[in-house]
Amino acid sequence: MVLFFFRYSVQAAILFGTLFLTGLLFTGIARAEIVVTDCYVSSLDDVDVPAEAQGVIRKLLVNDGSAVKEGQSLANIDDRAAKVNEALAVIELEKSQEQAANDVRIRYAKEDAKVSQAELDAAIEANSLRPGAFGATEMRKMELQLSRSTLGIEQAEMDQKELDHTVRSNKAKLEAAKDEIERRDITAPFDGVVAEIRIHKGEWVNPGDAVLRLVQMDRLSIDGFLNIHKDRGKVRKGMKVVATVDSGGGNKEEAKGVISFISPLVQAGGEYRIRAEVSNSQKNGQWVLRPGLPATFRILENK
Repeated sequence: MVLFFFRYSVQAAILFGTLFLTGLLFTGIARAEIVVTDCYVSSLDDVDVPAEAQGVIRKLLVNDGSAVKEGQSLANIDDRAAKVNEALAVIELEKSQEQAANDVRIRYAKEDAKVSQAELDAAIEANSLRPGAFGATEMRKMELQLSRSTLGIEQAEMDQKELDHTVRSNKAKLEAAKDEIERRDITAPFDGVVAEIRIHKGEWVNPGDAVLRLVQMDRLSIDGFLNIHKDRGKVRKGMKVVATVDSGGGNKEEAKGVISFISPLVQAGGEYRIRAEVSNSQKNGQWVLRPGLPATFRILENK
C-alpha cells in the first residue's frame, strides 16, 4: 500500500509538473504575441491611372471590376496623327542614313588634291631641269590650287560629320515619335482590379486627366498603432503577423503577412503607426479581403 501510494504520488507530481511547465510555455507564447486592434484593411496601391497625352479616347478595353496585369492596355487615345509623324520620321532617318553612307565628296576631294599635288610636283621638276619653265605666278596658282584641294578634303570630312549628326538627330526624332504613340496607349502600372471608369470612349482627355481607378488586391495593408511606452523595441520589420478580418455577416477571415513599416513619428499619447502587409486570396471569384474592412492582427515574436 505504501509503495502504491508512493508511486501514485510520484506520477501525480510528474503530471502536475508537466502541466505547470506547459502552462508556463503557453503563457510565454501568449505574452510573446502583441495584438493590434481597431485596424482597417487598405490597399497598398490605389491610383487614378492618368492620360499622358491629349486626344479622344478611341478604345476602352476594360470595364468596372476587370482584373488586369501590369503593362496591360486599358485604353487607347487617338494616335493617327502620331503615327503619321512616325512615318515621316522614318523617311527622314532613311534619307539621312543614305546621305551619310555616301562618301563620294570625300573621295573626290582626295583625288582632286592628288592631281593638284602632281601638277605642282611636275612644275617644280620642270623648273629644276629648265629654270623659268613655269613662272612665279603660275607656281603660286598651283600652290593655291593644292591648298584649295586640301581644304576641300577637310570640308568634305566636316560635311560627313554633319550628316552623321543629322542621322543621330533623326533617330532621336523617330524615338520621340514612337514615344508619342506609346503615351497614347494607357497601360496598367501594376496588377490590380479596375475599381471605377472615370472617362469613357469618345470623350476628350488632357494629360493628367484620370481615366480610371486601379486598386491592387493580391496584397493589402493593415495599419494600426502601438504605444511607445509599452511596446518600444518589441516590434521589428519583417516579423510575421496573423490578421483577423471581419468580412461581414459574422464571418471572420484570417490572412498571414509581415510587418512592413514602423513609423519614426510618435503621436500625442505616445502612439506610433505600424503597418502589416498581408496576402489576399479569392473564393468563388471574389477577393476574401477588401479595403475598408475592420481588422486586428497578432504580431508573432521570434517568427
